[in-house]
Amino acid sequence: MEDFDDEFTARSHREFQENFDRESKNSDRQFWRLFGAILGGIGSIFAIVGVGMGIHTHSYSSKLVATQGTVIDNNLYRSTDMDDRPTNYYYPVVKFTPKSSDKLTIFVGSNGSSPPIYRKGQQVKVLYDPQYPDAAKIESWVELWLFPTIFAGIGVPMTAIGGAALLKSLKK
Repeated sequence: MEDFDDEFTARSHREFQENFDRESKNSDRQFWRLFGAILGGIGSIFAIVGVGMGIHTHSYSSKLVATQGTVIDNNLYRSTDMDDRPTNYYYPVVKFTPKSSDKLTIFVGSNGSSPPIYRKGQQVKVLYDPQYPDAAKIESWVELWLFPTIFAGIGVPMTAIGGAALLKSLKK
């Protein structure tokens, strides 16, 4: 009878261990599937937005006219950071004359910095839409490509990591 009890206990323990191992593998698979789906989904959204912004920027900038402008001032904008410390940002104020007009146009650059990137009197290349010259931009990588690069740069690796996690969850 004792041999039977030992054999039963050993078999029960083996079956328990096999069930535990199987459940553990299923739990790992579920984790990697969920992790991959969430990370890959969010990453895909970021990548699509970044690529879309890049395509829009490329398409939009091909319609713009280039001319020279002059920085006439740096507007100071005061703000506070997350710790309530004061911060200053300087936005360039640029004047230019559109090629099809004699009207002087003035605009404020869309990217501020501290310290100012541009100095008063500095010549800059200006891009503008002939129909909307007031919506001009300084031709710079930051003005045109920063946000598409950030979104795509975050989204593509997230999508790749999420996809790898999903593939890991499918392996037996």
